[in-house]
Amino acid sequence: MSADLPRLLIVSEVTFNKEGKGATRTLFNLFKNYPVEKLLLLAPENALKQQPPSPPFNQQVISFPGYQPPINLNNRFGKLFKPWLLATKIQLLDWLPIPHLQTLEAFQPEVIFVCPHNIRYLRIGQKLARHFRCPSLIYLMDDWLANKKLWWLSGNTQQVAYQSLQEATGWLMISEQLQTELSRRYQIQPQRSLIVHNPVELTGKEPPSEQPQARNTFQVAYAGSIYPMHYDALAAVAEAVFELKHDGEDIELILYTNPSFWNLYQHHWEKWEVIYGSLIPYEELNSYLKQADLLLVATSFLPESSHLVRASVLTKLTDYMVAGRPILACGPNYSASHEFLRTWNCGLLCETNQIKQIKEFLRLQIANRRSNHLLAQKAFAVVKDNFSTEVVNNKLYSFIKSISQIK
Repeated sequence: MSADLPRLLIVSEVTFNKEGKGATRTLFNLFKNYPVEKLLLLAPENALKQQPPSPPFNQQVISFPGYQPPINLNNRFGKLFKPWLLATKIQLLDWLPIPHLQTLEAFQPEVIFVCPHNIRYLRIGQKLARHFRCPSLIYLMDDWLANKKLWWLSGNTQQVAYQSLQEATGWLMISEQLQTELSRRYQIQPQRSLIVHNPVELTGKEPPSEQPQARNTFQVAYAGSIYPMHYDALAAVAEAVFELKHDGEDIELILYTNPSFWNLYQHHWEKWEVIYGSLIPYEELNSYLKQADLLLVATSFLPESSHLVRASVLTKLTDYMVAGRPILACGPNYSASHEFLRTWNCGLLCETNQIKQIKEFLRLQIANRRSNHLLAQKAFAVVKDNFSTEVVNNKLYSFIKSISQIK
């Protein structure tokens, strides 16, 4: 199939760095088998410096320039300038010629693949798709558009979102819930669509044994970023584990996360006697996850995060499923990640943030290691049949090929 695949111009803030998390790692996994000579990545200059694309993706990259103001945008006064600065950048993007146009035209893209995480790159993708007049795909991993109301002289966020979704030849979405919500909000039905989850490599991965491993301390492990859409649910579990430990249960919670996330909430983690497992390289993560009794997924109960929780299936889910350990999801019943586990019947759902109830739920899991191990076996089988790199990428590449043939 690779010889027949179209030349693909990818527009995103996300680079192909194999040690990246979330969306970065997902894009790396999705395109690892795509012929590299048919890929061209257009990404922001600062992102390429912070997380340079891993080989072989570093061969075909164009950096998109970005003006960095000589002020600190993270203090109280700097934050006041952020909306104005972003609006100015987008207005300049509307007015100025497309950068690196000669190089882009020499590549002759046959499909534009836009994976934006802010309005600027959605607008860049729209401008490129209109210029080249070739089929375009938009891939969204969460509903970051929901509450964005930025205006500039020639447009606004919601206008560009509507136009981009309407003009796209096809939609790629992280979940059915996200597709449904965008269709409802913008009153658009996609011409063609595909749900695309994070694929996982099965090479060297063994299915869980028939019997759960005998362990002493019952370990709950969490791997990944800790943003506001995760923190309050994760904190509730941390407090419940702490209280269980002091009630006499042999239990612990370990976090595998970036030091910045540990440091941000360090006072709370230390108060609840959480263990810091550091940030584990992706290729080694599976071996660490296998040491746990439960792998924790956390999605916020707070109303201000509901638009993200309702629509985004966390990319860590498939990494957890291939580890062969039971998955515990703590979050509201409307969480898209919970619906994913419910649909595939391969995880435990704790849909409360009440510490007392979480404690009772965890006590039950300590007693039910055997039945939970059956869930882990089911999860591995689901990944093998539906979310392996081979299965997901073949579906995606076939979809891209079909899109390229639309005139």
